Amino acid sequence: MRETPYFRSIPRQLPWVLGFAVVMAVTGPFGLYAYAGLGIRLVYFVTTAVLIWLQVLGCAVLLSQVEAFQRWSITARMALAGILAAIPGTIEIIVLHSWLIRPTPLRAALEIYPQTAFLTVFVSVMVGLFIEQRLHTDADNERARVASLPAADVPKQAAPDFFRRVPPALGRDLLALEMEDHYLRIHTALGSDLILLRLRDALAELEPSLGRQVHRSWWVAEGAVASAERDARRPMLVLRNGLRVPVSKTFRDQVKQAGWLG
Repeated sequence: MRETPYFRSIPRQLPWVLGFAVVMAVTGPFGLYAYAGLGIRLVYFVTTAVLIWLQVLGCAVLLSQVEAFQRWSITARMALAGILAAIPGTIEIIVLHSWLIRPTPLRAALEIYPQTAFLTVFVSVMVGLFIEQRLHTDADNERARVASLPAADVPKQAAPDFFRRVPPALGRDLLALEMEDHYLRIHTALGSDLILLRLRDALAELEPSLGRQVHRSWWVAEGAVASAERDARRPMLVLRNGLRVPVSKTFRDQVKQAGWLG
């Protein structure tokens, strides 16, 4: 999960989540202004906001791994993530409310859930759109950087099959493909770019001899690996451009047989 764009966006989203929680604590909605002081409201809203936000991200990651949901628009998928995250979120609200403010029976979940679901769906869709916009911004910045390279540095070569999707400025020295939600990031020796394509569709267009899949979200080209290393959790491939690519257990034996880990 740590390798998905949802969790990589946590540092950028956290200040907004905390800011939203503080605003809620100061205004004291849902009648809490009359029942709890500012300190209790801060604990209540910061805790529930962070928990529900993380649950939204978790649900979004899980849904992105299911092929049937990969065809959904990001707005629809994030709305479903919000609906699902609201279920444990409602229980957490009841527990916190009972602990910090006043006892609340579990049967109140039927009344609280619609309000929680409305908020989580709204937050989920905003998170999804934020991430999608961020992906496009990163891709635009990288595209501008690559386009500024001298023309002499860019190989001029025909682009059959998969390479017809690759901007000419990136050349044809393909290093890796990285899945980012609905998108695919193409890494070459000159830079990277983001296209709307599923990884499995890209692999269907590439010759098997050109490389191999090393992770659910990664494919690496032959000749792209400069070295291998192992962190505390898993083996990592270091590519010629310095990019570090994780190797999952599913593909570890195949990668070893190819000699990439040794």
